[in-house]
Amino acid sequence: MHIRKLKSRNGNIQIQVVRKIGRQNKVVRHLGTARNELEINELVSLAKQFIEDQRIKSGTISLFDSRYSVSEMTEVLSKFCIRRVLDSVTFDFFYHFYKALDFDRIGKKSFSDLVVARIIFPVSKAKTRSFLESKLNKRYSLSGLYRTMEEIYKLDFQGQLEEKIADFTRSFYSTISVLFFDVTTLYYESFDEDDLRKFGFSKDNKAHQPQLVVTLTVTADGFPLHLRVFPGNKFEGHLMLPCIREIIQKYNLTNFVVVADSAMVSHTNMEELEMENLSYIVGARLGNLPAKMWEQIITVPKIDGAIKRFDFGNKRVLVVSYSQKRANKDRSDREKQLKRAQFALNNPSVVSKRFKFLKKVKNNDLEINTENVAKSQLLEGLKGYLTNAIDLADNEIIVKYSQLWQVEKSFRISKSDLKARPIYHTVKERIEAHLTIVFASLAVIRLVEKTTGKSVQKVLWLLDQVKEVIVEDKVSRERISKYSEIENQETKDLLKLVK
Repeated sequence: MHIRKLKSRNGNIQIQVVRKIGRQNKVVRHLGTARNELEINELVSLAKQFIEDQRIKSGTISLFDSRYSVSEMTEVLSKFCIRRVLDSVTFDFFYHFYKALDFDRIGKKSFSDLVVARIIFPVSKAKTRSFLESKLNKRYSLSGLYRTMEEIYKLDFQGQLEEKIADFTRSFYSTISVLFFDVTTLYYESFDEDDLRKFGFSKDNKAHQPQLVVTLTVTADGFPLHLRVFPGNKFEGHLMLPCIREIIQKYNLTNFVVVADSAMVSHTNMEELEMENLSYIVGARLGNLPAKMWEQIITVPKIDGAIKRFDFGNKRVLVVSYSQKRANKDRSDREKQLKRAQFALNNPSVVSKRFKFLKKVKNNDLEINTENVAKSQLLEGLKGYLTNAIDLADNEIIVKYSQLWQVEKSFRISKSDLKARPIYHTVKERIEAHLTIVFASLAVIRLVEKTTGKSVQKVLWLLDQVKEVIVEDKVSRERISKYSEIENQETKDLLKLVK
């Protein structure tokens, strides 16, 4: 409420107390009409008293009381100080979903604090300790957090988390009928090998640094179900089958399909999967197929959405689809590669790697590989899917494979949002404990995203607008906690989910 002075036609001044509702002012009390300065002051004084009485009745306290001058208000405020500005609202929001997964039954409070902190502020354990204290008012020693990590490994929190996720997905979503499998590498800020950290092939051009190989299996709903760590010199093509066998034994799974990228599955892998009566869908490298099969593939109509099935032998089928969007991307990629190849031809001294559209001729000279260019043009827009699940419809095969992004997204989140790489831990137990924390964070993030329909980045941004402020009286040392006012409707809607 505020005081309004309204001048009438005869020059008199009306004194009113008004409240702003939307874009309009509603008169709460009309104090009277003043004909001179003395009457104006008397009516304004009555208006101030009315506002104060209403404030007391409602229990509202205002720092910006109209009875005080700026200097008086400054003096009042100087008796108080802001001790902390906390992210407790954000923490409580994610912890709600942590509990929904039944994770709160695993380990001590320090474990849940590490998991949720990993989502909000993914940094080293030393910086996490500082974050927990400064932004969440949770105090731990660094040695205490490391003891928690040792407990994570010794008590097999990873296995317990996997069982909780399996129970949750089967209870609230669906049976586990599809598994998406992928592999990535994580490197270290170190140049020393040990039993786990090995030099090996790196997708990130970090071959000079020790690394480890991480496998991740995700459900059709996007929940991480299984994570394992292998020495960095392990060939990724040999890792899928042992992981799938472990999952089958652990959850007694039957009648499910394994979906993986072409790099994960060799012909030997496919034969081994078939020997164990397991179904699979893998991406096919069309350009590497035998000439006879390749000649059939290019007969697929270049019409958006066209699909054709081919017999691949050994009770396998190859499904090939055409997409105009993919064709546009393939064409754009080829043009960029040709430009790089032409640059390499014009500047042979700078050529330090192989180019897709270059080939060596006599005297180690280079020229454009016109055969590869022509082949690329013919395959433009085509995508192949190799499977032994021959009873599935073509569209169903394509849809299942297209969901492989779930596991790829999980790896992207772990590497970017959760900062899983590079890893600074040097003890095997702590390395695996670190990845267990990341694994739990991925599960919480997935549940948040499925529930809210928003990315974790958007959720964090919306929640960052709400802070808990701790104010202290400098004399009595009494502290009170206040929350910033929520103005964004999306933020309000998010917080309604956890009430």
